[in-house]
Amino acid sequence: NDNARPRKKTSRRSQESRRRRQYRKGGSKAKGREGLSAYCNIIVTMKRIRSCLLVASLVAWFPSVPAFQTRNPSRSVTSRALRLINFQQCHNCQDRSSSKSLFWKLRDDASIVNQDYLVGTLGFGKDELQKNTTKRMLTLENGVLEERVNWLKDRLHLKRSEINKMAQSHPSILDKRSDENLMPKLDYLETRLLLDEKSLRKIIVGAPFILSFSTKDNLVPKLDYLQRRLGLDDVSLRKIILAAPSTLGLSIEDNLEPKLDWLQQRLILNDSKLSKVITTLPAILQYSIKGNIEPKLDWLQQRLDLDDASVGKIIQRLPSVLGYSIPNKLEPQLNWLQQRLSLTDEELSNLMQANPVLFGCSLDSNIAPTINFFVEALGDEREALALLMRSPALFSYSLEKRLKPRLEEVKKVGLVVNAACLKRIGEYPAKRWQTSLDFQAKQLRAI
Repeated sequence: NDNARPRKKTSRRSQESRRRRQYRKGGSKAKGREGLSAYCNIIVTMKRIRSCLLVASLVAWFPSVPAFQTRNPSRSVTSRALRLINFQQCHNCQDRSSSKSLFWKLRDDASIVNQDYLVGTLGFGKDELQKNTTKRMLTLENGVLEERVNWLKDRLHLKRSEINKMAQSHPSILDKRSDENLMPKLDYLETRLLLDEKSLRKIIVGAPFILSFSTKDNLVPKLDYLQRRLGLDDVSLRKIILAAPSTLGLSIEDNLEPKLDWLQQRLILNDSKLSKVITTLPAILQYSIKGNIEPKLDWLQQRLDLDDASVGKIIQRLPSVLGYSIPNKLEPQLNWLQQRLSLTDEELSNLMQANPVLFGCSLDSNIAPTINFFVEALGDEREALALLMRSPALFSYSLEKRLKPRLEEVKKVGLVVNAACLKRIGEYPAKRWQTSLDFQAKQLRAI
């Protein structure tokens, strides 16, 4: 072919140069393969050294864990550490099924450690361990559960018995992260309710389930509702929650709102009077209407022949009446007073309406000694009982701090002890009493 490109002739010298270049190139490839093999051997050696160091550290660390001190000593701690290393080594294996098997063995190991801590340290029993929340805690990594318990103890200055009781009754608390859940919640309560460390501790110990509530969806709406519905300032709201922290566990729609509306209508109270009743006895919010409040109000109305307005006035002056038991407190109290003072039903009703504090006074340590005091001072039981009926407030004064010391002062001055004198002894405040006593003594000396 005339158009074909002529082949270039190469000299013998150039051919030899080409052979030398090819030889050097092949030698470089061989050397590269040898270097890569050496590098891989170094990496494998370093991994083995790291595994050995991890074994040594785990063997030294596991005996110091309290959970392992309560375990069966026949089980080797070293073998447990080796199981953890086997899991790490399985990443270098190509057998995926073996890796999954070791993963579940490691998970079972953490579950055993957590169960030991729950039973040995927190005192969990079989019933607590069967709860779903507790089962979730068993899957936590080693040390996480103990870290959360220690954080709560330090933050709230809890005793061991208190944290154990809280964990057993509400294990869901330990399912919350300290930094993301518990800490912001406690800080909010401190700021919102003007609490110091002692007051915060009291609320959480009294109602630990609060820690399992959502701040945004639960605590904030309830506190805002109570403050708005009852017209409370921050100090009054703080007082209610301190006295009855379980109030935060009540539903607004199903409990708080219908209960407040029912009380306001049943007792004929305006908003300010309702607020005063709740502030005086916050525990009312936890009472059942059908099981507690309504039967008690009906019994009082029937026993003392009261209308709704009259029974409402009694509750306004002494809200704690709703906390007294009918068979153990109210009924024996009224029967004793009626018999001892020889009262008719109407007179008894008038007496209790005039002085509802008698519902809360003790018969043995207050009412009976007070009656005896006035009877002995006047020397006439009928006159003494008549005085008490005209001035039932005399039952509320202290015998040891007011009535007896002032009677001694009267006798020392030489004044006549009569019904008017005993009434002044009980009703006059300290400054007015001293002025009256000095005036009476001056008049007596002038005679």
